[in-house]
Amino acid sequence: MTRTAVSRREYDEWLSEAASLARALRYPISAEMVNDSAGIVFGDDQYEAFENGLWSREPYEVMVIFESLNEPAVDGLPVSGAPYAEYSGLCDKLMIVHPGKFCPPHFHQRKTESYEVVLGDMEVFYGPEPVAVGDEEPLSFSPMPDGSPWPEGVALPAGREDSYAGLTSYVRLRAGDPKFVMHRKHLHAFRCPADSPVPLVVREVSTYSHEPTEHAHDKAVPLPQWRGLHDNTFVADAANSGRLATSIA
Repeated sequence: MTRTAVSRREYDEWLSEAASLARALRYPISAEMVNDSAGIVFGDDQYEAFENGLWSREPYEVMVIFESLNEPAVDGLPVSGAPYAEYSGLCDKLMIVHPGKFCPPHFHQRKTESYEVVLGDMEVFYGPEPVAVGDEEPLSFSPMPDGSPWPEGVALPAGREDSYAGLTSYVRLRAGDPKFVMHRKHLHAFRCPADSPVPLVVREVSTYSHEPTEHAHDKAVPLPQWRGLHDNTFVADAANSGRLATSIA
């Protein structure tokens, strides 16, 4: 491992390109959204992605997320519903992934999300059965579909291959396809195909996103128990801290 950070110039060029693409696709980008938490490198061993550039098509876990809305939506709820309010809310994100790059395997205890591909193709890898969290039996109404087997030749990030073992189902989404729902408590990851001529751009609409990144950790929360709540559980330990802070030299 020779890289442990992204340079300020590399980072700013990465974000500038991503923001320009988002604006061209008519996503509502504001200046506040282009910040030092929008570009995500999921662990120290993933900074090597910048050695040969993000267009190298090499498999690394790096992406950009622009968040235009993260609304707790607790107003009007009965006070007795406070313990479950963290499972609701509204969030709108635009995610941009270069060819060959991944969002790594993880699940959310609270958040259910939907994907709408805006540009390119999205390869989604997921576990069709929910992860057991706690002792209570979860509700089930419209379970995840079984999906298809993985296609051959998917190059995984070096040293992270085992973290993908629980993702036994696969679906490929394209612009114009119906929204694909990923339920809470399901392991999932996705990538932009390595041979894609364009980055993957996908719009995620979900319940509230509990992510105390460097940019968002001091924002006001509606309930004390929400302070510092991190609803991303990544299979690779290094990805958990990498999601919250990017090392920019």
